[in-house]
Amino acid sequence: MTGQMDAPQSEEVAFSTMQAARQIDPDRFFCSLFLPPAARIAALTLITFNHECIRAVDTSASWSVAGPMAGLIRLQWWRDVLESGNAQRHDTARAVLDLLARGAVRRETLDGIITARECELDGLPDRPTWQSSMLDGAGGVQVAMAEAAGVTDAEQLARIRLMGGIYGVGALVRYLPVVLHGGRCPLPDDMLAETGLTRDGLRTGQATATQIATLRDGLRQQGRDWLAMVRGEGARLPRAAMSAGLPAILGLRDMRPHAIRGEGTQPRGLGDRLAVMRALLRRRI
Repeated sequence: MTGQMDAPQSEEVAFSTMQAARQIDPDRFFCSLFLPPAARIAALTLITFNHECIRAVDTSASWSVAGPMAGLIRLQWWRDVLESGNAQRHDTARAVLDLLARGAVRRETLDGIITARECELDGLPDRPTWQSSMLDGAGGVQVAMAEAAGVTDAEQLARIRLMGGIYGVGALVRYLPVVLHGGRCPLPDDMLAETGLTRDGLRTGQATATQIATLRDGLRQQGRDWLAMVRGEGARLPRAAMSAGLPAILGLRDMRPHAIRGEGTQPRGLGDRLAVMRALLRRRI
């Protein structure tokens, strides 16, 4: 098939990916618009890849029958894709392999995103395990975007990883009731125990409003700790690096004590968008 015949199909797939990314992850989609032009399509691919990994842990319908196995099988499929280079007629897998083939992202970063979801399925026994999972998962998505934007400085990538973690905990603060109701439990067992909850209990019961508030407070503290580490470096980030870490700004807004109402599903407002743009201009969080 000629290149001329392939081009319309490629444009169609790119448009489909853009529409999917906007729908499944509007926060990261909005922030990706500020990445260097060459990295924007890569960011859309990474958003859809991350969504596929998260879908693997949303297994409430099959948990009573298969436990975590169904999700682990789906995640292993993605590991096999990265290992074999065979996209198996899957558009997102094909796009991810293209990023790897071009050296736009590191295989280790993508592996970390998968590992984070596997850890969630296996259980997160304590805070250190959970912290690593958050930084490999939510943090890894932003690191991958930074890599696609040409960021290679190890210190900058480490700060972006923390910024991704900040967005991750902020998103949990915002959507925690919805996440738990959907069958996921991306929280450490020791944090749950402190509020009188267990992982298995959350799958069969429901946390009280007081327990949800306590869990949110713990998440906010973790976000503040990571923010202090990012700010401790002091220096402004180059524009490409800062643009890769922009979701952290939305995470910080979600961590504000009075920012969440009900289940946190209210849409983003103009203030959120302006905060992202101000941070990019200042090039610091």
